[in-house]
Amino acid sequence: MKDEAALLDMFKTVAARVDKRDFPNVTMDSVITDLGIDSLTMMEIIGQMETSLKIMIPDEDLVELSTVGDLCRKVGERLESVA
Repeated sequence: MKDEAALLDMFKTVAARVDKRDFPNVTMDSVITDLGIDSLTMMEIIGQMETSLKIMIPDEDLVELSTVGDLCRKVGERLESVA
């Protein structure tokens, strides 16, 4: 299973690729909307992370995500549940 630091790095990499800009100062406490990431871009980021990790995050869980840490923890939970 990936730890939170690895998932944070993955988020930064995928977000940079999708949004075509770097996110060097992102932390687990960073609020997604404060990063200038809109909902459509966020869905693309989540989709790429799901595909890469071979997981699926239920849509009802996505509404609970406000920080990068929320997303990383949700991804970590899904990884544990399929392990």
